[in-house]
Amino acid sequence: MHIFPLGMYCFFQRIRKRQAMVFIYLISTLFSWGKNQVIEGEVLSSILQANENIDLNATVVFRTRSTQSISGYRQSLMALLAAYEKRNTKLVTPKNYPKIVIKLDTIAAPGLQVSRNLIDGLLEILLTRGFSTDQVDFIAMKPENLKLSGYCHDLAGSLSYRGHVIRTPLDLEFFDSAWFHDSAMPPKEYDRAKFFLSYPLDRNKRLEEERKSYLPKIFFGDQIYWINLAVAMDDANLGVDGAAINMSLGTVSNFRRFRDDPTLGSAAATEILAIPKIWNKRLFSLIDLSRYQFAGGPLFDAEFLDSSPILLLGENPLAVDRVAGSYITHSRKLHGMKKRNLENALIFQYAEELGLEAVSSPTIVDIPYFK
Repeated sequence: MHIFPLGMYCFFQRIRKRQAMVFIYLISTLFSWGKNQVIEGEVLSSILQANENIDLNATVVFRTRSTQSISGYRQSLMALLAAYEKRNTKLVTPKNYPKIVIKLDTIAAPGLQVSRNLIDGLLEILLTRGFSTDQVDFIAMKPENLKLSGYCHDLAGSLSYRGHVIRTPLDLEFFDSAWFHDSAMPPKEYDRAKFFLSYPLDRNKRLEEERKSYLPKIFFGDQIYWINLAVAMDDANLGVDGAAINMSLGTVSNFRRFRDDPTLGSAAATEILAIPKIWNKRLFSLIDLSRYQFAGGPLFDAEFLDSSPILLLGENPLAVDRVAGSYITHSRKLHGMKKRNLENALIFQYAEELGLEAVSSPTIVDIPYFK
């Protein structure tokens, strides 16, 4: 059995009280488009030059502009990938990464979702690099939203997008009893009701199952790597609902169990990401800020949507979220809303405690946009 216990990091025994430290970062490059021209001084920014040597110990997020057409996304993604590959000295090719699984964020769809044009642009790049359709799969947790969003026209039978398999919890082998995250957190009432209906005469089985959060089986296969396509949403409990949540709580069988608790939810999210078979096989996370939600999360609310023609790409999903959070914070300020103190967000603090790099102050590398 492969069990990932929450207690192994002792979050519930040693949540330390720490004084919040306020950092002011300089923005050396200002964007000259949209109403998000000036982002609050929360992140350090630098310009990528041809001969620039980025600190290999820094947590880097690459940023560029993009138009929302397929060709625009493809062009911007190629620039981001070139910078990412230069830093990692490894090309995204079938030789290096035999199988890629793309995690789609569909929780807030159809109102807030990954753009189909962005997906098409990414697929075109992967196909030109030699990947076949059966070497790139998708994962989506809410299959009904795939139809509402236009990804699929019919949910009957096997799901696919442009010839690529879409794996969902509707698949009989999507979860595996051997792969789960174990949490001492008490289950929600609806989870208890579900387990009672499933095991009405077996109390021990109910108690055993209510602690488990099953994870997609495919993540633990050999020679499988993942790309994380997420949207950004303000979340009062977790700080930012973006790339990190998409690849952690957004993959488990009972994600609603953790969403309402800022302490336990943040702990579960970072522990799932820290599982070696997940963390060590990440390629990159990507957030498209052409449409993001700055209030009202984690449910979709069209009243609080904003837009910036920005793509963020980074190897560390938490660092990408930290940068996306500065855009959310800026939009909240423009609309006269209470500031979210991301410096105090537990998810970033726990990530650093677990050794998932310095995500509270990532270095932004701006990639020139070429029309």
